[in-house]
Amino acid sequence: MNKNKASAREIIDTLGKKNIVAAIIIFIFAITIISVNFGILYNTKRDKIVEESKHNAIESAQKIDAYLVSSIDTIKLTSYKVDNYLKDGAGNDVILTYLEHETDSIISVIDDNYTGLYGYINGEYLDGSGWVPDEDYVATERPWYQKAAASDGEIVLVDPYLDSQTGTIMMTIARLLSDNKSVVALDLSLDRLQTITNNIVDNDYDFAMVLDSEGGVVSHSKPSELGKNYLDEKNSLESTITKKIIEKHKYDFTLKYNGTTYIVFAQKIGTGWYSICVINGTQVFRPLKIILLTSLLTICFILLIILLMIRNITTKHIETNKLYQQLESMSHIYAAMFDINLKENTYNEISNTTERVSDVVKDFGDNASEDMKTVMRLLTSEKSRSEVLEFVDLSTLDKRLENTNTITLEYLNNEDVWCRARFVVAEKSSAGMLLRVLWMVEIIDEEKRRQDKLQYLSETDQMTGVCNRGYGETKIRSLIKNGQGGMFVLMDVDKFKSINDTYGHNTGDKVLISFAKTLQGAFRANDIIMRLGGDEFAVFVPDVHNKQAGQKIIDRLFTMIDNTKIPELEGKGYVISVGIAFYQHDDKYSFEELYKHADEGTYLSKKHIGNYVSYYGDADTEEK
Repeated sequence: MNKNKASAREIIDTLGKKNIVAAIIIFIFAITIISVNFGILYNTKRDKIVEESKHNAIESAQKIDAYLVSSIDTIKLTSYKVDNYLKDGAGNDVILTYLEHETDSIISVIDDNYTGLYGYINGEYLDGSGWVPDEDYVATERPWYQKAAASDGEIVLVDPYLDSQTGTIMMTIARLLSDNKSVVALDLSLDRLQTITNNIVDNDYDFAMVLDSEGGVVSHSKPSELGKNYLDEKNSLESTITKKIIEKHKYDFTLKYNGTTYIVFAQKIGTGWYSICVINGTQVFRPLKIILLTSLLTICFILLIILLMIRNITTKHIETNKLYQQLESMSHIYAAMFDINLKENTYNEISNTTERVSDVVKDFGDNASEDMKTVMRLLTSEKSRSEVLEFVDLSTLDKRLENTNTITLEYLNNEDVWCRARFVVAEKSSAGMLLRVLWMVEIIDEEKRRQDKLQYLSETDQMTGVCNRGYGETKIRSLIKNGQGGMFVLMDVDKFKSINDTYGHNTGDKVLISFAKTLQGAFRANDIIMRLGGDEFAVFVPDVHNKQAGQKIIDRLFTMIDNTKIPELEGKGYVISVGIAFYQHDDKYSFEELYKHADEGTYLSKKHIGNYVSYYGDADTEEK
């Protein structure tokens, strides 16, 4: 015991009370720094998990949207054709024959899980698959009819049900016809939606689901939940989530329920449904918290040993060493780091791993404001130069950093490599005036190009390279919402199915790719060219408002198609049917109405042989 006490007194005598107090302060400071650094690591891993789950919800919504598009388009076309039959006074025998023919096409070409087209038309139930209902079957009392009848002509998605024919979970898509009495409908299997939903979840404590606009469960990673309506439930986890999404329009939020934290992401699907991914945050992040705590305790133990070993080092030396370590750590992240004194207009190099920067900087003096502009003018690509020179203007830095500690700019250097420049507040006066900043440059080329690639993939039809339907429609809606008029061109390849059947699908794909390239050649770079699906394409041409201007473009397109040679077609070419509608600056109707106008023109063009265009509201058409 005496030996231990003596040893303790010896330590006190060696260090002195002030030094011991200083060592304790340094220890607490070090623990704080470590906690902050580990907190950053924890948040980074957390953000990665959250971002992946958010991406899964978005990706599943896109897949579900794509799955439903063909069925919705089928109902659009069928209702349009049956409406025409009704207007022409055709009998139900003619309409039934059409439904039977289309049913055969759907089952053979699209999906053999469809039960076919059917409907209540002219007071009679007609079924394209030949199914004969029981005598007590009353079509007008069925949910598909009643929901469609109350929809005012909009396409409706009826709640899922178990189909007696197929034994699978089905959903009905239906539409009221223009006579306000007749309804056409199509059933499709939800097995694919269930598969997509299941693929989002990779553990037992997370779940995913697809809900309709009224809170009904369309698909769920827990099959036992199918058929429920969460808006009818009270105080359950699912009902709480559903109310936040549907009633409060919250799509990205954290929820605490019965002591457990849940992270929820919802993506709205074009049909009005919601793709939802729910993460049990308590379970997912528990291993990270354990790792963080264990690491922190280990580091604390090591730091304690280090503090005992360096008990004779002064507080000033410890603080300097800690600051040096922090700067050394940051230097591995940034290609260049400079300390800029705004008051004296000088700068000092902290670290620099880029020889080109060193070679340029050494040739200049100590005038920070001018040297910054000169150096960046030499080391920046012409594409980014004006933006970079504005960013490095030190005279405006105090204002730009008034309410934040850092600002950044991404730019191309003179080797066309993406970089991120950053100003960080280092010191301010008591009055809040900016005195010193850190200037840092980070190489982000790989990250930036990966992000650009992901954005390109999300916006582009992968076969043809033009805009996909979702991105193209979004751009057009934005233009017309802002009063931008133009010409909307809707077109498809005539008898494209025959091309596939005769020459094979690979040749059919080449025809679509060739057609897309022809469109890019015929239209301007700022025109919105998109593939709607299958052989159907559309183009929005801003600032073209009349037939005279539009016809010149269409003539050029027809000529280019005539001159297109596809070897696999054995000397034959292809022709297209075109429908055109104009949207004037003062028009107020929706994109759907514009599409419908052009679609009517396409329908008229299909009655003619060869390349043909029909203008909405104009009986005069053009052929080549």
